[in-house]
This record gives sequence, structure tokens and C-alpha cells, in this order.
Amino acid sequence: MKKIFTIVSALMLIAFSAHAEKRIGVSGALSMFDSSGTETVKSSGTKNDGSHDETVVVPSLFLEIANDQGLTLGLDYVPVQAEIGSSTNARTDTDTDDASDTAGDNKASAELTGHFTAYVLAPVGGNGAYLKGGLALATIETTESLATGTTYGNEDVYGMLIGAGFNRDLDNGMFFRTEATYTDYEDVSFTGSADADSVKNKIDAEVDALAFRISIGKAF
Repeated sequence: MKKIFTIVSALMLIAFSAHAEKRIGVSGALSMFDSSGTETVKSSGTKNDGSHDETVVVPSLFLEIANDQGLTLGLDYVPVQAEIGSSTNARTDTDTDDASDTAGDNKASAELTGHFTAYVLAPVGGNGAYLKGGLALATIETTESLATGTTYGNEDVYGMLIGAGFNRDLDNGMFFRTEATYTDYEDVSFTGSADADSVKNKIDAEVDALAFRISIGKAF
């Protein structure tokens, strides 16, 4: 899925780039992730709700092309993992079929990896302001050590991005940007491996992110 997403984005850039200005740059974003989810314990029907807020600094690399009117197509890649949630707790047994399979210490975390965003910048007025819209794709990787013995896999997730910013041109083709964006990722479900009772639990989760980004780059 990621390969298809990257290929389509690259083809869009190539098709748009006949007489376009090319830009490359780096960004640093203060990103605030809001994650929530519900674990359904299939053996008892118990639902365990949880939420977590995480603030991290996320670096990224970007490539853009722009036409004479300033309309810009871009592709942004985050080369690191971004933690979106983690928890540790001690839990007593809550089901009725044995005395210990859900009791004990539980540790879990989730990270966004392989994060790509294809986006469009549309200038507003002539002072460097712009609106931003895009489509993000990432993988949510889970790491857990649960008393039930259940493990959860990884899932790809799409997200819709909107935002606004301000661009300032510097000397020698350099430019500087500040922007704020909001990304709403689609809801995602994880089905766990069979636990000690040969039962597969399920997690339904949703994630969104608010980011304040500073970028610097060069146009060619």
C-alpha cells in the first residue's frame, strides 16, 4: 500500500513539473497526538476504554514543485518513529473462565512509522500566506506485554490533513515557513492473537494530531 501511495505521489509531482520551480527542505514539527481506544475482551464482553495524549518533536524531509501562480504540490516524509501512546498498569482478573489469565502487569505502546504526506499549498493573497490540504499514510506499530498473552499486529492508516501557514522568501532561493496543521486519521481496528483461553481480543482506536511546524528549504 505504501509503495502504491509513494508511486502515485511521485507521478503527480513529475506530471506537474514540466516548467515548475523545484523545492527541497527540512521541517521540525511540535506534534500533539490525541489517541483513544477500546479493548473488547471477547471471553467476557468487557470493554476497557483508554486515551492518551503525547507531545513529540517530529522531523521530516519534503520535496515540492510549484507553478507560476504559486500552486504547490509536495511530498513529505518522516524518517523516524513518533510515539503516539504508551501505558503501564497492574490489572486484576476480570473474566470468569479462570483465575489468572488477565491478572498481572500490562505494558503497551503505539508508534507511527513510515509516515508520508502528499499535499497541496494554495497561496492566499500576496503576502506569503497559504492554505494546505493533504493525504497522509502511516503504519501504527504496537508493542505490548500483556498478562493475557495477547499480542496485536500493525496496521496502515490514512489521514486527512488541513492547515495554514506563512512563507517568507530569503536570499539565494532559500525560504522559511511556519504553519499549523490538523490531521484526522481514520479509525483502525487491531485483532489480537489468541490469549491463554484461545480467545482473540480486539482494539478499536482513533488518532488525531495537531502540529506546529517550522521549515527551511531551497528553491531551484
